[in-house]
Amino acid sequence: MNALNPVYSVGDQIVEAIRLHEPGVSKKEALERAMKLLELVGVDPSRVNSYPHEFSGGMRQRAMIAMALASNPSLLIADEPATALDVIVAAQVLKLLKELKDKLGLSMMLITHDLSIIAELCEKTAIMYAGKVVEYGDVVTIFKNPLHPYTQGLMSSFPSVKAKERMKLISIPGSPPDLLNPPTGCRFYPRCKFAMEICRGKEPAFLDVGGNHYVACHLIK
Repeated sequence: MNALNPVYSVGDQIVEAIRLHEPGVSKKEALERAMKLLELVGVDPSRVNSYPHEFSGGMRQRAMIAMALASNPSLLIADEPATALDVIVAAQVLKLLKELKDKLGLSMMLITHDLSIIAELCEKTAIMYAGKVVEYGDVVTIFKNPLHPYTQGLMSSFPSVKAKERMKLISIPGSPPDLLNPPTGCRFYPRCKFAMEICRGKEPAFLDVGGNHYVACHLIK
């Protein structure tokens, strides 16, 4: 939301994105496209000359999505798209992303720590720890059968509204490592309750455990 320049209108910033990628487009044509993009993301196109401070948080997020779509990308990268939004507005933005993905035929890479967003929007999931992918697979497989201890820890620390009984959430002990001086071997071993001596010195291979499900863990043979 804070990526918009406060001294330029929202429309001018979308126009700039269009003309930087397509220098031959006139300012008038780019402005018309900016209005269509705002309409596409659910913002009244008459607000094209408004400034960022005149937009709500959700509208600014939508304006950023419009700017990202200005160059007709085949891949949209959304990094924490619901951060700093209230629950209702966040749900609206996520619904918009899902609709745009289907309507425009986009591929979308979603970067988030929120498991509920992953479950709602993603088809494939890569779980990362300290800069390394530790588990990869389709969403249903990852949620139903998490194999890496870090993935299991994430699942255990996230509340479920479908739980029949009151669940105790389990946190992952310790702190993330210093990425300027990461631990040798498996980067998760200092916090892993299953850690073995081999984990300290040898980085685990990324293994195919079947069904397009991959795990990097010495527990997996």
